[in-house]
Amino acid sequence: MFYGVPRTFLLIGIITILIISTGFSQDDGATWLQQISDAETIPYSYSVVEQTITTSSGSERTMTIRSWSAEDGDLSIMVYTDPARVRGDKILQRDGGDNIWYYMHRRDATRHFVGHSRRQSAMGSDFSYEDLASGDMTEDYTAEFQGYEELDGENCVKLKCVPTETGPSYAYIILWASAEDNLTRKIEYYDEDGFLKTLFLSDFQVIEGRKLPLRMLMENHREDSHTLMVTSSITFAEEPDASMFTTDALTREFR
Repeated sequence: MFYGVPRTFLLIGIITILIISTGFSQDDGATWLQQISDAETIPYSYSVVEQTITTSSGSERTMTIRSWSAEDGDLSIMVYTDPARVRGDKILQRDGGDNIWYYMHRRDATRHFVGHSRRQSAMGSDFSYEDLASGDMTEDYTAEFQGYEELDGENCVKLKCVPTETGPSYAYIILWASAEDNLTRKIEYYDEDGFLKTLFLSDFQVIEGRKLPLRMLMENHREDSHTLMVTSSITFAEEPDASMFTTDALTREFR
């Protein structure tokens, strides 16, 4: 027996609790990670990027990269065009980053990266080869919802993401994404020795109907170095030819 509380009110209260609980069920890691993956997946693209590496001593070197992607990011190839010493070097990614090849033009040599070897620095930058891969995050990580935080005046969801068995080599990452557009704003990377580096994404613009960041800054906290990647142009207008994403294409000149 319930004293002083009409049964009708109790039923309304129970229904209200169920509705609220259902509403908050979206605040689970898997749901958010799927929404982020959906928002950031690009069917195909072509872009030109400037990459500036700043070492702990303050010295800088800048490289220009032409980049193509296809099949929702499962395929990509990066072609270095400047300076002359790296011109013609290429990074090919297939299978969502599970297989990566680096081709050095000067030596006419190709190296295959798979498994933990993908954690190596790409072209001396603070990005590893696996950082440059754009596979399906829902296949690479399981996510734990850790609440909401304000980041640069924007309400963001915070997730702790642990790699799956076939995922990246990190122990885990902490990811912040806008609760409004589901686009990532910041990622902290942790390995077996602890806090390693932080990626900041900024200068969001809408291009050909898609919102995306044009600046990516990776800060390496152990090496006291950082790498800035700035997209100078990007288009989603034309799907690249599939032949571009083959190991045979590594030795070809791209026009």
